[in-house]
Amino acid sequence: MNAIPDKTLDAYRLAIYRVEGEPPIDMIVGKKNDAIAPLLTRHGVASAVFVTAFNPFGRELSQDENTALQKALIAQVQQSGRTALPGAGLDPDGAWTAEASLLVLGADDHTADELMTAFKQNAVVIVQQDGVPRLRLHPRYR
Repeated sequence: MNAIPDKTLDAYRLAIYRVEGEPPIDMIVGKKNDAIAPLLTRHGVASAVFVTAFNPFGRELSQDENTALQKALIAQVQQSGRTALPGAGLDPDGAWTAEASLLVLGADDHTADELMTAFKQNAVVIVQQDGVPRLRLHPRYR
């Protein structure tokens, strides 16, 4: 088991996890966001997971490859019967390209682990009613 490089973890912690909407909701790991609890309540869920299928285990892929993986993620979430809101993972400095993402409503730690494993993601962001986004690492890194 290799560890996730500190530089990568720092990028995850500093990234903006944007949920599309009017207005959009920008989440940052560890920083309370007062728009989260009302969003979860409106959808009747206690938690949600922000996830992408882009760049599995941090390996950069082409836009076409990433788009195909993201479509597979969308299909899996739809098959599960969960609602997902579109979003994007953004670099606040603009050094890396935005990654299409989903906020999967009603998803919990177990769902997060399933999605990370299926789509080979180093980490996801979990939010609960307290409004504080938290980084959850892939099971192989815990």
